[in-house]
Amino acid sequence: MNNSNPIVTVFIVNYNSADFIDISLYALSKLSGYPYKVVIRDNNSNLRDYQKLVNICRKYPNTKVVRSHTPLRGSLAHGTALNYLCKNINTPYFSILDADAIWLIKNWDKILINKLNKKVKAIGTQVALDSNKPKDFPIMFSILFETKTFKNLNIDFRPDKSDIVKDTGYQLREKYLSNHFLGKIIEMRNTRVYHSGPFKNVICAEYYLDTDYNNIFSSHFSRGSSLGKAKYIKNMSIISPYRIPFFGDYLLQLKGMMEKHHWINICRKIIDSQ
Repeated sequence: MNNSNPIVTVFIVNYNSADFIDISLYALSKLSGYPYKVVIRDNNSNLRDYQKLVNICRKYPNTKVVRSHTPLRGSLAHGTALNYLCKNINTPYFSILDADAIWLIKNWDKILINKLNKKVKAIGTQVALDSNKPKDFPIMFSILFETKTFKNLNIDFRPDKSDIVKDTGYQLREKYLSNHFLGKIIEMRNTRVYHSGPFKNVICAEYYLDTDYNNIFSSHFSRGSSLGKAKYIKNMSIISPYRIPFFGDYLLQLKGMMEKHHWINICRKIIDSQ
């Protein structure tokens, strides 16, 4: 694809997640319908992951990596990085992807752009149904925006530390809705309860557009560079071997790595099948 005049910019923030970004960039190269470019902000990953990311991005000439030596961590680091990335958008549309999220359908960009109109100016993934966050506006796991409207709203992606509900990008919903714009939802299916999708054997989120459950639109591994240690422990029995000091940590890391590679392999099969 000729990407000399990109229509869409894809922004990704990396923190020790190069393996995930590798498959996401592959998906973009195979499934994008419009010319695009990618800008990745590395939030002070360890040197091994950063060097791996740089080597991955060399395969994609339309991809740029910007290294940050920020001492910030968590949502504040993520929001600050997104502010940096979105400061100088120069394409009509842009997409934000979590490092462990991926677009999985051919012409994802054309499909989403065609869903935008005078009122709908953003379209993206649905928050988990058991979350206490508002569910009438997409969350930033995988999302696409019309640039002009976004710039006019002057969004700050940094979280509001005074309110745990107001995480990274909380202003999006408030500013869009208060200015009479809408966001369209790509429906979430959690594989803990939905066992008919391609990721049925992996704990993750699947997303479907317009209740078309035959064609998955995107997925979010949702455990990032930590591979979900805290999420695994949360619901485990007190006598679980995963709770054994040191040995349990090793088992959890191994479990997370196996699921990560399984998720990546399924993504690749879906991409290559189109």
